[in-house]
Amino acid sequence: MAKVQVVPYGCNANRDDAALAAGILREAGHDVSVEEEPDDSGCYDVIVLLTCVVRDRIDAKMVNLMRSIETPLVVAGCFPEAYPDRVRKIRPDVPMVGPRHLDRLPEAVEAALKGEKAEFIGLDRDPTWKADAPRVESGRSVVVTISEGCPNRCAYCAVKLARGDLSSFPPDKILRRVEGALRRGVLEIVLTSQDTATYGLDIGTSLVELLEDVASLCEGENVRVRVGMFNPGHAHRFIDELADVLATWDDVFYRTVHMPIQSGDDEVLKRMNRPYDREIIEENYRVLSRKLGYFNFVTDVIIGFPGETEEAFRNTLELLEWMRPHILHASRYCRRPGTPAAEMEDQVPEDVKLERSRLLHHLRLKWAREANRELIGREVEVLRLEDDWGRDEHAKKTLFEGSPPGDVFEGKVVDASHSYLLVKA
Repeated sequence: MAKVQVVPYGCNANRDDAALAAGILREAGHDVSVEEEPDDSGCYDVIVLLTCVVRDRIDAKMVNLMRSIETPLVVAGCFPEAYPDRVRKIRPDVPMVGPRHLDRLPEAVEAALKGEKAEFIGLDRDPTWKADAPRVESGRSVVVTISEGCPNRCAYCAVKLARGDLSSFPPDKILRRVEGALRRGVLEIVLTSQDTATYGLDIGTSLVELLEDVASLCEGENVRVRVGMFNPGHAHRFIDELADVLATWDDVFYRTVHMPIQSGDDEVLKRMNRPYDREIIEENYRVLSRKLGYFNFVTDVIIGFPGETEEAFRNTLELLEWMRPHILHASRYCRRPGTPAAEMEDQVPEDVKLERSRLLHHLRLKWAREANRELIGREVEVLRLEDDWGRDEHAKKTLFEGSPPGDVFEGKVVDASHSYLLVKA
């Protein structure tokens, strides 16, 4: 038996993969903990890094950790799958495990303990075995992955190199995980994938059908379900039905929508190879607004994608000003090796990207603050996820004034900033 530390970085899918990795290693007889940062002090026999490749900043952190960690190491997750040659060059001595091969972690840990090389990578394997594999989960919130990979071919995306094409997990296995979470008394379930709107395209079902089944299980329970991000183009196929489900089951689903638009300019969207245009974004937003009323709108944009002119950037600003997102993730474009966008001409200069980023930063804080302050004076239902904070029915971070009763309580919003609500029970 070895003491193993699992350290995940990046998205909710990696958070779920960390619980999966811990479950598999524990079944193999190891003493496992999942933590946010690696402990290289000698407390652990092996460290398993569940790596991320989504941006250059996290890429640099992954490289630095691979170089600096002296404890026997396993490099797992997206980095070894997307960039195996880079891992071999940085750490030729470490075992590698891709996202679809996490059940081989016990072998990788044994190799690391012996100082031997081992590689378990490749996208030719069906990942649906992960749907109901053993996991180690704790806390009041749980991530449930509904699919791995996606059918999209976005020009900038390195995650595609690591997660591959769409493989939807069987609905019955997803529902069994939800039932298990309810039995453990969790308060929050996060349904995640690279693009939740593509769920079921490969197995003859849909996200809407899955959400109806999840809602039936969760009705009457003290739990909220959050639906992970979805591509506007794929969601457009059933946006009315999706909005109806969220509105009808508003005692189960958070009144929140994460729909990354990436740009408000049609030419940039074409260059990104995103399967929609501005008109579809606007139609989706109108439907959601009409059926949901006040909802927590979360979106993402990429600043300075190759070929983004001043006019294209203004088009994005105009669209965002119309939608006024409650949460805006605005990221400066960065080249990711192996993606088509990395080789495109008309790369936008860094100083231009920085200037546009600064402008959007001020606007996103303004929009978020105004959206949150709309709730002042309103009663909201709050889930207490930690001792001192929780989320309201819009999934907004909520701080407590005083000592509210129970894990679920009603309270009045008495103040708000761009990042949280203050509630008095």
